[in-house]
Amino acid sequence: MKKILLLTLSLGLASASSLMAGTIDVYITGSTAFRANVFTACSNLFSSTPNIYYGDSAHGGANSGFSSKTAAWAMSGTPITTLTNIGGNTLVIHGLFTGSIQGLQTVEQSAKLTFPQAHGSNGGNADQYVTNSPTIGFSDASGASAPFLATGNYVEENVCVQPFVICKSTASSGAVTNINNVSWEQLEYGIPNGRLPLAAWTGKITDTNTFVYVMQRTKDSGTRRCETAGEYFQYDDPVAIYIYDYTNNFWYVPTYTTNASFGFSPYGVIGTEGPGNNGGNLNWGFGYIGGGDIASSLNTNNAANQAIAMLSIGDSKSVGSSNWAEVVSFNGFWPTAAGAGLHGNTGTNDFTPITLGYYPLWGNEVLVHPTDPSIVPAGDQDITKTELGDEFTPGSFMGVFNAQTLINGGSPILGSIEREIAITEPSGATAIRLSEMSNSRTDVGGTIAPLFP
Repeated sequence: MKKILLLTLSLGLASASSLMAGTIDVYITGSTAFRANVFTACSNLFSSTPNIYYGDSAHGGANSGFSSKTAAWAMSGTPITTLTNIGGNTLVIHGLFTGSIQGLQTVEQSAKLTFPQAHGSNGGNADQYVTNSPTIGFSDASGASAPFLATGNYVEENVCVQPFVICKSTASSGAVTNINNVSWEQLEYGIPNGRLPLAAWTGKITDTNTFVYVMQRTKDSGTRRCETAGEYFQYDDPVAIYIYDYTNNFWYVPTYTTNASFGFSPYGVIGTEGPGNNGGNLNWGFGYIGGGDIASSLNTNNAANQAIAMLSIGDSKSVGSSNWAEVVSFNGFWPTAAGAGLHGNTGTNDFTPITLGYYPLWGNEVLVHPTDPSIVPAGDQDITKTELGDEFTPGSFMGVFNAQTLINGGSPILGSIEREIAITEPSGATAIRLSEMSNSRTDVGGTIAPLFP
């Protein structure tokens, strides 16, 4: 009897101890364009370098070359002291970046995704995975621009500004060598047709049967939504899709809703993120899943690969022989004050053309999350309402992660996305803090207006 009593007391103490200090999981999904910024900001939420485990290629990640741009990962460790609402718990952040609009949808509909677990080879591949609904979804476009406006138990918060650029393929010969600028009118024609004649740049009738293709993302892409909204198209308006077969070097119109890592005729859903979300990317039509997938295709230097695409400034950095080597101006304007000097830039990106309202290719990066995780329909969130909080709740996950000086004043808070952007500015930040903007737009792709008339 005494042994049973002692065992019972022991179990009771263990149970009480586990309630005092345990593991808190946060599941993040959404924007592939913003994935590197999220990765870096998340790594700063730990008091020391976290253990990081990357999803393999069968789960939306990679089998080698692990970096902040890998689309699936898990981090674990002790949270920083500013996360006072989380206390002495172990924090585990799971990431799976599949697409912006899909990020909004999967959070608000409590859809199940397959995330890496913090288990396996630290700095290498995870060897365990968990099926769970996401806690936070990032998007380059607001829910109001798509059928996923946050309501009820869900809230949408602005995070920062995501700059976009027009980038061309690295073909060393052919039509793209004539392209130094893309106009609003050219995109207005090219988006629904999927390609433009070279004559649109040269004005020569002999170039009407030589084409430049407009590479396009799947319908869940926030980049695509910012692009189409800027050309006055609605979310459901048709977009023509051409895919580049990088093995056989030709362009094709896809006919099969099948995922492939690279363009391979006749497959229509291109990208490594596809396997990581239980096939969810196959529900959003033909196109490239991630901006990184388009960047990889643009980097194929072949005379047949004549293309332009709208990419985040982060993804476009890797196209070509040096940083931003293949970026061109839009309507004669550049995203940074360096103009064409953006090519090869290794220092600060001065986004004055965006912050002052001259350059229009940008979107407000947003995120959605539940106000109370305990009533998420999937019932699989172990973070509490107090621990998650929102951007107005100091010490909570969101109160640190999405802290804004526009709200709390002073300097950017350690562990916030805003601070991560600030500390990367000397080496070329790929996002803009909200506090730096002197203009805004009420709608995705809409008219730009001063913040203070």
